[in-house]
Amino acid sequence: MDSITNFISSLDNSGLTQLSLIIHDNLGFIILIAVLLLFTEKRFEKKNKVFFILVLAFLLATGVKEVMKVDRPCLLVPAKVECPSDYSFPSAHAAVSFALMLAFINKPSYPVYFFFGLIVAFSRIYLGVHTFEDIVGGMVIAPVSYSIIEMLWRKDNNEVHKGRR
Repeated sequence: MDSITNFISSLDNSGLTQLSLIIHDNLGFIILIAVLLLFTEKRFEKKNKVFFILVLAFLLATGVKEVMKVDRPCLLVPAKVECPSDYSFPSAHAAVSFALMLAFINKPSYPVYFFFGLIVAFSRIYLGVHTFEDIVGGMVIAPVSYSIIEMLWRKDNNEVHKGRR
C-alpha cells in the first residue's frame, strides 16, 4: 500500500471513527447528503439534477469496480470495520461525494461540499476499506458523471425552450 493510505489508516481517534462509521453506513451516507441538500439548496430543479449526477456517479463507480476487480485493502490488512464484500477500485463514496461537490462549485455553499468530500474520502481510507488510489479513481468519475448530466440537462432544457417558441 502507498504511504498516504498507510498513514491515514494507522490513525485511531474515537470521534473520527464514529463519524466515519456514519459515512460508511449507506443509509447514513444518504441521509447526510439529503440533509446537506435540504439546508443548502432551495431550487427543486437543481436538487433533481444533483440526484441524477449522484446516481450516475454511483452507477459508473459500480461498473468500473466490476470491470477492474481490485480487492479491498482490508483483505490484506486489518480494518476498523468488517471488510465489504465488493471490490475496492474506485471508491463509490468518493465518486458520489466529489460529484456532489462539483455540482456546487460556483455556489456560496461550495466550501461545505468541498469539506464533505474531503471528510468522506478521508473516512474511507481511515476505516481501511479503500486506498488513496481508490479515492483518486472516484475523483476521476465525479467530473465525468457531472459533465454527462450537465450536458443532457442543458440539451433537454434547450429542447423545452425551443418547443415553447
